[in-house]
Amino acid sequence: MVEMLESSFVVPCDDTPKGRIWLSNLDQMAPHRFVGFVHFYKKTEATNFFSVEVLKAALSKTLVLFYPLAGRQVVGSDGRTELDCNAKGCLFVSAKLERSFDSINFQPSKEVEDLFVPSIEMAGSPFIMLMIQVTHLKCGGVVLGFAFNHVFGDGRSSLHFIRTWAGITRGDMSSVIPPSFDLTQLHARSPPIVNFHPQEYACETVKPTLTGTTTAKFRLSKEQVSHLKSRCSKGSVTRISSFCAVISLVWKCFCVAQDLAPDTTVQIMFSVDIRDRLKPPLPKHHFSNAFIWRSVQSEVSKITSSPLHVVAEIVKAAIASVDDEYIRSTIDFAEIMKNEVFGRKELPASHLRVVSISRVLYDADFGWGAPQLVSRWHVGGYRFVYISDEPGENGGKEIVVTVDSATMCRFEKMFYEELRPDNENNSLIGMEISQKYHVPRSNL
Repeated sequence: MVEMLESSFVVPCDDTPKGRIWLSNLDQMAPHRFVGFVHFYKKTEATNFFSVEVLKAALSKTLVLFYPLAGRQVVGSDGRTELDCNAKGCLFVSAKLERSFDSINFQPSKEVEDLFVPSIEMAGSPFIMLMIQVTHLKCGGVVLGFAFNHVFGDGRSSLHFIRTWAGITRGDMSSVIPPSFDLTQLHARSPPIVNFHPQEYACETVKPTLTGTTTAKFRLSKEQVSHLKSRCSKGSVTRISSFCAVISLVWKCFCVAQDLAPDTTVQIMFSVDIRDRLKPPLPKHHFSNAFIWRSVQSEVSKITSSPLHVVAEIVKAAIASVDDEYIRSTIDFAEIMKNEVFGRKELPASHLRVVSISRVLYDADFGWGAPQLVSRWHVGGYRFVYISDEPGENGGKEIVVTVDSATMCRFEKMFYEELRPDNENNSLIGMEISQKYHVPRSNL
């Protein structure tokens, strides 16, 4: 059992802006629940190794810059979710656990959440924006657990906060870049104009469930990622990103593992960061839910029978379709639909959902070295995939997959089959098909 040593609210150490912050339609459509990471740090000989006093003092300074995270989620007079910047602070918990690192499975699970992430009950309110727990292990190592309220801030925003807190803790103020909370560009147009129908937000939601599912982690070395990108780029005049290559591999293996009838419609949905896709782009360190969901559908036979580069072109076309107009149509669609899509607790329905958290995941040195392991503590639900960088700068990828047990056995077999060096031109059932596919982007 975890022994709780201290629980308190850390507030900004200086005056911060007060009042309410308007949240964009993208914030309104994000799942309104807690998400986050756990970081494991190996013990060092430092006398102040993860000192609670040192961490809290730096956190208080960090909250001056990230002041909305010291506020509370509220509902405005028009029914929209807002943030009340009242400087009430974030929850900080200190704990210890009589277990060593090697005895803990750090894959996303309820156990990891219960051990290393504060509960809403401890915060006394479901409307807090940030909860942090530092847990000292029997082996001398430390686990930092973060729970961010998804109502304001995506994964990139959360990691920006963690990197800033780490920089301030180790005294490296040159690494500190203040966030931008300017949401002006994310306002809907007046009147709203919906040129493309974002079906990802027009469907039912799915409640995350772990019943009958299993979670497994797969690793790709730098060389395997490079080879995979080369295979996916075959015949393409433009570069295929690592993200596109990896999710193409995952989707193909998943479709084979499902053992579905050839004419079954399959769908993959993934989050797309919009910061650089808007015109003009959002500031580099923009803080909010600056992403949208994008999906692509196909008959299962078109995915399972095609060489990997054909699947990659399907995925690539969907990613490329997320341009300025598509983003603004999505924002305007939400403005029209409002209560139909606002305040969701869960994600839109899909056959397979993918989230990438591949940016500077391990760049969180608090002065005692970089984390040895970083993982999400929560599972997004059935048929959910997380893609992240491997530790260090080796260029590899980690893929965490949650599916039912039977599918996992077949998925694992196909995954490693597809990675074989002699699989250059292989299609899983040995036949070529036409490159017809469907990217749902119908004009209204």
